Amino acid sequence: MYRHPAFRPEENFTTAAAEAHAQRNAALAHVEKHRLSGVVHFADAAGVYDTHFFEEIRQIEAFGTWPVATMSAGKKKVVVEGPLCSASKVVGWFSRNFNDGTTRSVTYNTEVDLNPAGAAGTRAHTIDVSGFAFNSSILWDPERWGRPTSLPDTSQLTDLVLFKDSIKFVQEVVLEDRTKLKGIPSDCSQIMNCCEIQNDLVSCSGENSCASYHVAVAVVARSAAMN
Repeated sequence: MYRHPAFRPEENFTTAAAEAHAQRNAALAHVEKHRLSGVVHFADAAGVYDTHFFEEIRQIEAFGTWPVATMSAGKKKVVVEGPLCSASKVVGWFSRNFNDGTTRSVTYNTEVDLNPAGAAGTRAHTIDVSGFAFNSSILWDPERWGRPTSLPDTSQLTDLVLFKDSIKFVQEVVLEDRTKLKGIPSDCSQIMNCCEIQNDLVSCSGENSCASYHVAVAVVARSAAMN
């Protein structure tokens, strides 16, 4: 089944990335309203996927993340970013530039926050939507995730706000308990998702979206054995 949610922008977006963000949130609002069950992933139009990718994310119980390669036309610049893993446990993050051979990384232990202040030579890591998937029930079954329904959800729609920021909400939940975050595949040693652009290298998401007007949200049914 394919669904194509539409939205009516209530404001003039100043950047393509802002419009893409609104599109994603509109899709997540549809997932929440209709209680669609599965694993949610943001599939960019410029993304290329390994055939095993969707089988891997079916195994995600809460949250999952993986390395993503981004390259410019002709592979003039190639960067890989993603989690550092011990088996499926995420123990840090890295960014490697294959053109100049430089690698930046940040690791943490149980006492260090998932999004620490960047030290010299590093940066605080945020969950990039192009390398992230999550169980859809976090949007419509908050009690399952230890979030009381009596507390207002910052992602909820209001009469004044057309699109709730569901993406930010999910990221905040991950930051609260990173033990629910699973690296895939085990040890995060494979690159199953890459983004190729035609001009200068940009990120697949965030401030410089390479899929500004073609955003898809894939809700993948989990394996029967996992339900």
